[in-house]
Amino acid sequence: MAIQLLAAPLAFAGRLVVGGAARGAAGRAMAGGIDRGAIAKATAGSMSINVTSNLPEFAKAIDAFGKNQMPFAYAMAINDTAKDVREQIIERSWPSDVTVRNKRFMQAALTPISKRNADVYATKKNLRAVVGNTRIKMQRDYLQRLTQGGVKTPRGRHLAIPSNQNTVQRTSGGAVRKADRPRQLLNRKGVFIQRLVKSGDMAIMRRVGKDRYPVQMLYLLEPSGQIKKQFGFYDDANTTARRAFGNNFARAFKRAKATAKRKGTSRR
Repeated sequence: MAIQLLAAPLAFAGRLVVGGAARGAAGRAMAGGIDRGAIAKATAGSMSINVTSNLPEFAKAIDAFGKNQMPFAYAMAINDTAKDVREQIIERSWPSDVTVRNKRFMQAALTPISKRNADVYATKKNLRAVVGNTRIKMQRDYLQRLTQGGVKTPRGRHLAIPSNQNTVQRTSGGAVRKADRPRQLLNRKGVFIQRLVKSGDMAIMRRVGKDRYPVQMLYLLEPSGQIKKQFGFYDDANTTARRAFGNNFARAFKRAKATAKRKGTSRR
């Protein structure tokens, strides 16, 4: 799950590229924990969004001195826009779209846009910033499914879906507590698998009390599960980037020119 902001140097053209980052292979040595393969795959077969459509007119009005500062201004504007997108996802999109069980998760999942994380940070020679879960330890397959929808398949024979009768306990990270997982439950007395009469589906049941009935359904066992699109990561990134880039570029260009003038004055 990643978005990438790009700009062509001195060509006054920019785009926001949206794509899916693949899980890094376990055990691969990646500098700084960043999966470069995931970042590369995030740009393939993706959607392009023009975020600098007003810059050709701006380019005609600037002087040669200003044009020399364009790479610096581009890099600053791209990074500032990537930070805006990251903040939008963490502070607003994620909490409003999903049930948040760990408030710190998305903050940790999206790689910070900073010089320390060179693979996601734009420079004058590499006009690209990436917003996504690019660090190997923070990659989660289910995040991509939440952004697009899709089918979840089981690792074994069945996918265990908690029933509305099952008040499972979860960890701070949102995972089902180990003691409440199907394999552990089936080792307990009074817990068994049964085929439901009406639907024919298999389910994990638990007797309530010492008698045969009543019983409580804990998990429904399905061959697969349909995941609905519910996390507007790409849509919100698109909207935020379009809204923020123009103002960010104007401020960045002003800062770039001011910095260049100060350096020029100090050399005299």
